[in-house]
Amino acid sequence: MSKPAVETRKYLLQEVIDKYSQLNIPAQAVLELTYRCNLRCVHCYVDVDANDELTLDEWKEVIDQFKAAGTIYLLFTGGEVTVRADFLEIATYARRSGFIPSLQTNCTLLTPDMAQNIAELKPFAISTSLYGASAATHDAVTRVQGSFEKTLEGVKLLVDCGLVPLVQTLVMKSNLHELEQIQKLVAGLGARARIDTAIAPSKTGADFAFQYEPSVEELARCKWLLDDICQPRNGDYGLCKAGKALCVVSPRGDVFPCTIFPLKLGNLKQSSFDKIWRLEPCAELRYLRSMRRTDLYACIKCDLAAYCRRCTGIAYLESGHLDGPSSSACRQAQMRRRLSQATEVIPCQKNPT
Repeated sequence: MSKPAVETRKYLLQEVIDKYSQLNIPAQAVLELTYRCNLRCVHCYVDVDANDELTLDEWKEVIDQFKAAGTIYLLFTGGEVTVRADFLEIATYARRSGFIPSLQTNCTLLTPDMAQNIAELKPFAISTSLYGASAATHDAVTRVQGSFEKTLEGVKLLVDCGLVPLVQTLVMKSNLHELEQIQKLVAGLGARARIDTAIAPSKTGADFAFQYEPSVEELARCKWLLDDICQPRNGDYGLCKAGKALCVVSPRGDVFPCTIFPLKLGNLKQSSFDKIWRLEPCAELRYLRSMRRTDLYACIKCDLAAYCRRCTGIAYLESGHLDGPSSSACRQAQMRRRLSQATEVIPCQKNPT
């Protein structure tokens, strides 16, 4: 599918999601099929285990409940979904139930048959991650030798089946010098590239990932990257559709507002989704749905608002309050303002170390 067609579909889906959000209908559900993964990425936010994963039949029941709730879009993720032998059966059941499926995978375990089966699902989107333009850089992040070549092979398999994967790259100290090469590499594969600067804490709130975040001085070497990093958002910060038009189900059946939001709303082994979401929502979920930007007591008068990309889930992780400040968002907003005020930018180049 061409890029304009993808963007049009995204725009139309976003309009639907906006309307669903007003009605607290979960238009999007993220199904974390497993937390297991064959890679060991240094920054990975999944630092929890789930040995008691939902079975195939239990996931089918979950999908049936989302159909009854009015959900239209399901994202299958992990961990790494392809470590589950039945992940395609789960995704196929969702497609046959009328859902629009999407998939996140590191691509390293894909086979030609698997890629073809995924293509037959006609996914709305399929995404993966690439952390470098070289094996040395990428594999140092995944901590699995050979993962760079396997990821590229997996992307090629998907492209050969007619898909256009989204290849996402998180900006880190170790790959800052390869960002332009990554974009060229991805384009040459027939995929789409996206550069992301938002490093996040882990699911438990640990901040180990921030040690890989580039400094202002390092980011300033990449003039072409600054336009996105420094783009003001006109005060569009602080609130999202988590808990309104978006929710997540963990491998063990726990329901959360989003993947990085540790506010447990209930468990689908113990209660129905309709009861958790609509009939008897907990007090925190009711407050989350009623929040306005004026409730963000630490943010409402902040002079960094134009540069802030505050996430409610991360703010809850870092402050313990739904309406509290996010220390990482504050730091990143300060970084964006400093970069926007930079008067001299030098070309991006490989660090001498």
